[in-house]
Amino acid sequence: MNFLVLVLSLQLLYYLLIAQTGVVGAFDSHIHDLYTLPIGGVIGTLLSAYWKHRWIKIELYFLFVIQIIISWFYPDYSLGMLLVLGFVVGYTTPLLLYLFGAQSHFQLALGLAISYVVGTALYTYPFSMRGDIALVLPLISVVALLLTPLSPVEPPLKRKLEWRVVVMMMVWIFADSALFETLSRSGNMDIWSHYTLLILTSHVLGVYLAYRYKKSFTSQGWVILTLFILSYTSYYLHYSLVLAIVYPLVISYYNVLLFRTLVEIRDVRLIALAMVGVGWIATSVANAVALTHQLWVVAAVLILFSFVYPFYFRRVS
Repeated sequence: MNFLVLVLSLQLLYYLLIAQTGVVGAFDSHIHDLYTLPIGGVIGTLLSAYWKHRWIKIELYFLFVIQIIISWFYPDYSLGMLLVLGFVVGYTTPLLLYLFGAQSHFQLALGLAISYVVGTALYTYPFSMRGDIALVLPLISVVALLLTPLSPVEPPLKRKLEWRVVVMMMVWIFADSALFETLSRSGNMDIWSHYTLLILTSHVLGVYLAYRYKKSFTSQGWVILTLFILSYTSYYLHYSLVLAIVYPLVISYYNVLLFRTLVEIRDVRLIALAMVGVGWIATSVANAVALTHQLWVVAAVLILFSFVYPFYFRRVS
């Protein structure tokens, strides 16, 4: 078994169940109690971009131990502890994506599939009672990392990342996060409680389609845009069954393509700089939109993107 796949899955689960939803839910979505989390994330991501990573495995051990210590106090976090939590998540993610440059597309798809399946199964667990989950995920990460022989990552033929690709990533993350945060606070559209098995199936299908056909990230703009429009339409019309099918499908599909694009960069600095926009700025803005009930902003962004995509994004490699 490739234990690096397990490490990636566990860390994605930690971000989803603890950093993204657990802490936010435990603090009742009060921005003034949470604002240091994304600040720490940006700081950690930027430091990972410019630090000389001579001993990545040791760095990851250190970060996972900090995760364990922070998780011990979950959810009773101060602003300082949230800053550290954000820093750890922000620093860790670019390193893991860089290490996956030595892995196959199948291993990446498998890691994402595991995180979606387990994350969906555990999502309905009460926010305030996720302390055990917060502890177990980094503990297993340490063990899995101990069993992982790290393969050297071969440098790519060209080290660059088009700004238009990053903007496209940010658009999808923004649309995804805004709807996700809105749904997680919508009692009458709680699809995770009522359609758990269907959502699991849709996630796996999205991962499979992205892996099976191996389309480029930028070429799938119309497909992803259409699926997001269907997701938002289903939400507004209260078609929860349709939403439970389409929304998980588009999440898994675009994320496999997005992560594969980042992994193929094989440069920690470029991956980290992209993650500042993709992982922190886009999600933070989306959270603000969701918390202030201004979803019309997402509709405006998607409409604007549909006009500019054929001219500026479709043929970017």
